[in-house]
Amino acid sequence: MHMTKYAGIVIGKIALAFIFAFLLTLVAMIPVVAVVGLTGSGDWTLDAMLSDPSFTYGSMIAQAAGFMAAVPLMFVLFDRKAGWSLGWRQRGAIKELLRGSVLGIVLISIVFVLMLAVQSVRITGVATGAAVWTELAGYLLLFALVAINEELFSRGYVQGVIRHRFGPAAAIICSSLFFSVLHAFNPGALANPLPLINIFAAGLLFGISREVTGGLWLPIGLHWTWNFVQGNVYGFEVSGTDVESVLRLESSGPIALSGGAFGAEGSLIATAVIGAAAYWIWKRGRGTPDGRKIRRGE
Repeated sequence: MHMTKYAGIVIGKIALAFIFAFLLTLVAMIPVVAVVGLTGSGDWTLDAMLSDPSFTYGSMIAQAAGFMAAVPLMFVLFDRKAGWSLGWRQRGAIKELLRGSVLGIVLISIVFVLMLAVQSVRITGVATGAAVWTELAGYLLLFALVAINEELFSRGYVQGVIRHRFGPAAAIICSSLFFSVLHAFNPGALANPLPLINIFAAGLLFGISREVTGGLWLPIGLHWTWNFVQGNVYGFEVSGTDVESVLRLESSGPIALSGGAFGAEGSLIATAVIGAAAYWIWKRGRGTPDGRKIRRGE
């Protein structure tokens, strides 16, 4: 009976947090629409807005702002005295951020090299113009914002509130499912099962990293550089979304190896690398910051 009651409370909190995030995103979109409408072509129609790159960047920033604002709002209103932490304030945060950033670069580089080795992708060109480097600088900051907002919401709040009632194992699995659902509407996500399987696996990797280190900064760093190097350096789609890149790639062979329109994250190669990394981090940290194995109720 208590379990059912707690489950209802937790689901209600997560739903309310998502509603807050959605509403706050709409509020943040008001200045974006105003700026794009006034400085762009002067066409205020939806089609014109969607075709304007400034609107795309602005909407991503607005979404990040909405989700980031929803977390402290929920925490202050309902969870401040509950005795659990979002993982935002962490001793050695800079060190963990750097460790995560290096790990993200290494993991996506392994995926890239393996995909080249099996010839599921090939390099067709290299961009060297000054405009590319300007774009890359902007995306470096944009992907940092994406990593912070998604980790704060998914691993900070969702994983934290579930862990408080049901333990770390349930929290990691459920927050990973939530994370995959958030990406279900990305381009190509539903083309075959692999994209969402891999997003779920990435959620497990981030969730285990958050549990092992006791904070958000390693998964933030890992998420940040994985996305940035994957898209802006190697030229893959980032969860189905095209971005400006240094390398130009062309997919070939089975979609299970190339990832198709979803990019590297839709391939079995990414499944293997992400799975191996999650297992390695779990074994190395034994699941929690004090070296105990993850088990329900801890």
